[in-house]
Amino acid sequence: MRKWNIGWGTISHCNMNCQFCYSKYRRKNSKDLGYADWVRFIDENHEKINSINYGTGENTLDESWFDLVAYIRNHYPEIRQALTTNGHLAEAVKDEKCLNAFIEGIDEVDVSLDFCDAKKHAEFRGQPKAYGWAIDTLALCEKYKKPTTIVFLGSEKNVSRENIDGLFSIAKEYGAILRMNMYRPTEGVNDLSKQFIISYETFVDALNYIAKQHHIISMNDALFSSFLTNKTVADPSGDRSIRILADGSITPSTYLIDENYIVANITEPNVLDKIEKSNVLTNLIVKTIPSECKGCAYENSCAGGVYDRRYLWYGTLEKKDPYCPGVFHARNNQPIEITASDFVSVHDGYLPTIFFRPKGD
Repeated sequence: MRKWNIGWGTISHCNMNCQFCYSKYRRKNSKDLGYADWVRFIDENHEKINSINYGTGENTLDESWFDLVAYIRNHYPEIRQALTTNGHLAEAVKDEKCLNAFIEGIDEVDVSLDFCDAKKHAEFRGQPKAYGWAIDTLALCEKYKKPTTIVFLGSEKNVSRENIDGLFSIAKEYGAILRMNMYRPTEGVNDLSKQFIISYETFVDALNYIAKQHHIISMNDALFSSFLTNKTVADPSGDRSIRILADGSITPSTYLIDENYIVANITEPNVLDKIEKSNVLTNLIVKTIPSECKGCAYENSCAGGVYDRRYLWYGTLEKKDPYCPGVFHARNNQPIEITASDFVSVHDGYLPTIFFRPKGD
């Protein structure tokens, strides 16, 4: 039986105003479902769920979300539950019921922190309390011994060596690892998104710098893993992972959330069984290698690159990844080493992302 790794934004509400937000346009007019719909979906589909990461909107703003976490832990304890939070978790758990649900039900936490400088992070997130909340949540997770990751945006604005050093210092202080999500222009490549799109050179320089100063422990990116580490990884989008939006819509990927990629809704009876039997995701994610990749040394290992980047840049999966090293005449002279690690994360194999561990941990 296929077990799905699910990313789920139970609510569309958020208390920050990030210009780079990948889901803002989807959440703006969302008709959110509620607790009864969430529980019905879990009751009908729990046998097919391996893990759930709650992300997108700030789930901790709704007390019903804490009720859902407790319900799943009490009735289906085999489902691993994780939370990606902008830091508001530390505020929400001042309520004792919410604190108990967090302690008993959440297995790991991602804390969004893009800058080691409080002022820069607050401006980046459009929320003056953003940095303080993030630090408070890191301290909370350390107190209750929750495996914790600092997740930061890989953008041209914040991936400098100085900022990287600062984020690794914070991670070490609170016993956390780090994860980089490369920025995706979900509303298209335009004047706004261009200021955030990280250049190939900046991204590769950052990875090489981190590899020398610290440890890269996982690289779930078909293109960069193939080219930089000589290891083949498959893009999990629509294969073993799906995304659920606040209105119940199901898509194959965290970033493929427009109407073209909505395949079902969790209000449909036994929906995960229907998705698997219909092969709708297999038909939607075209796994053929783009013709322009033919003859490339990485044709079979990279297989055209990451699905969501190809679609978001070009509107089609028939074109190769915009970060294809051939476009930049790049050469891989010495492979980056992936340090063997026993860490566990719901994001490891759930979406194209990269994990790091501070040196000495």
